[in-house]
Amino acid sequence: MIKIIPYKNAHQNGIDAMMQDIDMEFKYTIFPKQTHERPIIPDAYWVAIINTKIIGTVAVINIENNFVILKNMMLKKEYRGKSLGVSKLLLETAINWCEINHIPEIYLGTMTQFKAAQSFYINNGFVKISEDKLPSNFLNNPLDTIFFVKNITTFI
Repeated sequence: MIKIIPYKNAHQNGIDAMMQDIDMEFKYTIFPKQTHERPIIPDAYWVAIINTKIIGTVAVINIENNFVILKNMMLKKEYRGKSLGVSKLLLETAINWCEINHIPEIYLGTMTQFKAAQSFYINNGFVKISEDKLPSNFLNNPLDTIFFVKNITTFI
């Protein structure tokens, strides 16, 4: 059974292994070069697991309670697709967190080669926007070239 649970430090090795596997799917790395800047810590971070195996992640970074940035939306290849619904579970977890915390918008950046992800976001109510429509304090991955926004209209 697939579960979405909050991130714990003990998950990091499994996440690192999953990220390496995902990176190997592409001709060029999908991860930016490491910098000496302090890493940005997500405000909420979840992992998708089967038994104890990590198969996916999603995180949000809350920017001044005005919006969140969806980050680390990653899923092992064999668990992708509509039939299993793991991506949808991860996204719903992030959206529910936004609703509970009264966050009105979710922004994200993605890479050109992630065609299936782009379709997934559009099918789940995200709207493609140009980079100049991003908030000025959006934290951009330098490899991202395509951007989306989703308005959250129902609050709990």
